Amino acid sequence: MRKIIAICLLLVACSDEQLKALFEALSKPQFVVHFDFDDYGLNAQTRRQLDSLVLFVHTDTIPITKIEITGHCDSVGINTYNDALSVKRAQAVSSYLKSKGISDSLITDIKGLGNRRPLNNNPGDNRRVEVKVHLNLSEKTDSPAVITALPPHDTLVLKTIDISRVQVNDIIQLQDINFYPDRHRILESSRGALDILLNTMRVNAALRIEIRGHVCCLPDYQGDAMDMDTYTEDLSLQRAKEIYLFLSENGIAKDRMIYIGLGAKYPLVKEFTERDKAKNRRVEIKILSK
Repeated sequence: MRKIIAICLLLVACSDEQLKALFEALSKPQFVVHFDFDDYGLNAQTRRQLDSLVLFVHTDTIPITKIEITGHCDSVGINTYNDALSVKRAQAVSSYLKSKGISDSLITDIKGLGNRRPLNNNPGDNRRVEVKVHLNLSEKTDSPAVITALPPHDTLVLKTIDISRVQVNDIIQLQDINFYPDRHRILESSRGALDILLNTMRVNAALRIEIRGHVCCLPDYQGDAMDMDTYTEDLSLQRAKEIYLFLSENGIAKDRMIYIGLGAKYPLVKEFTERDKAKNRRVEIKILSK
């Protein structure tokens, strides 16, 4: 995961209001990590993604009742092989969480579903493990929510976009969210920036946004670029929709978001260089309410 340089803050302590919003958003949180083809090993990026789960588990003020881990595969290969591979992926995640100090008693269900529940037609999205955390929000605590109880040598942080100074209708550019060329599939290197946006939506329960996709390198009268995943001329729309789906699949209510594609109608700069094109090829969020 690349180092994220963006407008964000480190939440080492949450207010009561923020903590309540976080609990409500995470009442049935689901963390998703992805794997390489025909592999169940955890790479550095996957481990860092799982560390965000470890952060919540090691926060004393969050009452966790159980953790369910489910492995999945893409459609390549026979069912018996995929079933076994999906179980190995789930077991690899379980072993990593336990190595970080998560109790055996919390991890109650480890299973593999092979390729029976694909998310979409992208194989990379389907090679995944889903970790579902069950919280008991009926338990209350008067102690402050200070996120400090972490294993030695870990420097985990909960990063969010600072929206304290933005107004309704302001537009924020989402830096470091990039896509495969001519496709709406998001690059894995963008996961850190996506997590920052996800955390922002979780912590700010009243926040509603419009996700706005843009493309470069077209005359403004052409409309939109070709999406080589769908073979339709709506690439900016599909890219905005992909971020919308990421947020909704990770627990953000759909009525808090809308998405639109604006093609090449609103370039930030004139395109003379590749850097200019990259600036115009972007995704933004517009603040609808907060």
